[in-house]
Amino acid sequence: MESPLTFLVAARRCEIHALEQLARSCELVQGVGELIHRLQDERGASNLHLASGGARFGVERVARAVASEAAEAAVRAWLHRPEIRDGALAVAGGSRLFTRIAIALHALDGLAVLRREVGARRCVAEDANRRFSRVIAALLALVFEAADVAADPAVSRLLVALFNLMQGKEFAGQERATGAAAFAAGAPDRAGEQALLHLIEAQEACFERFAAFCPPHTLAAWTAAQAAMPLAELERLRRKLLAAGQGGALAAELAEPWFACCSQRLDRIREIESALAGGLRVACEARIAALRLDGDDPETLMQRLGELTDPLAPLGVALAAEAANDDSAFVEPGAASAAAPLGPRLTRSIVDVLQVQSRRLQVMSDELAAARAALDERKLVERAKGVLMRHQGLAEDEAHRLLRQTAMNQGRRIAEVAQAVLAMESFLPARG
Repeated sequence: MESPLTFLVAARRCEIHALEQLARSCELVQGVGELIHRLQDERGASNLHLASGGARFGVERVARAVASEAAEAAVRAWLHRPEIRDGALAVAGGSRLFTRIAIALHALDGLAVLRREVGARRCVAEDANRRFSRVIAALLALVFEAADVAADPAVSRLLVALFNLMQGKEFAGQERATGAAAFAAGAPDRAGEQALLHLIEAQEACFERFAAFCPPHTLAAWTAAQAAMPLAELERLRRKLLAAGQGGALAAELAEPWFACCSQRLDRIREIESALAGGLRVACEARIAALRLDGDDPETLMQRLGELTDPLAPLGVALAAEAANDDSAFVEPGAASAAAPLGPRLTRSIVDVLQVQSRRLQVMSDELAAARAALDERKLVERAKGVLMRHQGLAEDEAHRLLRQTAMNQGRRIAEVAQAVLAMESFLPARG
């Protein structure tokens, strides 16, 4: 019969193995973050180029496409490693994460056609914006999956913070692309005004969630980065865009200052994102090292048992006494030695390890539940958006805007409104 310590040792090894898998997933997340940033740059330049009728950002657009292709090649090279591709070297949440990878790769495969169409100006800025955004959304879903399957609370919190920062940055990138197209065309419409308001609100909500989950040193760096952003200039240009949506005119020459202002802000956000992503693997390795050096490591204690033939007998006595809240089994030398050839100190150590492991797992469970609450809210919102798109014929951004506006009007959280929509799905009329 196996000792309980045997299974505690197995549990500790599984925990370390899971962290090693998570560290590999974090490598992928880091590469995907760089690819998303490059695609956001390319999307903005493409929008400005198309909206200006090809008069602006032709050379810049090509340069940004080259940078995107290089970042994509780096991600594909990582995925093409035989130990990853063939599943010999597992990553955290392998099945779910690999499915997200497949979806993201399918989306990336369509970029070549999109680039040719943009170069030949065979599509409009709005269409290019939407198609680039779909690719980026598929890559962000991959990051979300990595955060959702992380089993270590500390790393999970970092991933939740990173995902929300990346999602907020994506909304800011969409704002840059939408505004660049509006300035270049000189004529935003009412729908464009609503889209900008939605993007501004959505990015601020994401940045608030990021701040709630990031560690103190990252929060300090974020505060410093915000102080260095051209936020006053951004607000001035935003007001011009929003005023033009009410019937005013836009000066086309402001397209490039708008793009430069937004790009400076996005580059600052990217610096925080890169630091946070780079810290993920370090956090995994630190956690692994801490587990291996843990003074309560069951493997160390098991080695102390030596060649004893029946470790279960004294442990049974000790556990029975613990269940009865009776410490005599541990403090009375005579009683302990009669029943336990291990001796009172070693017997007590075994029970201590069991208790420490139990308490640690409970704390981990509580912390994980808190970290994943933010991810669960996003799942609710995404499902509710799908319901509104199916039953009301809304576009994705319109569905999200409706949820946010309803939440604001009713003084409720958007997750609560999303839950209400899901509860009412069976009563909503099907679209004809």
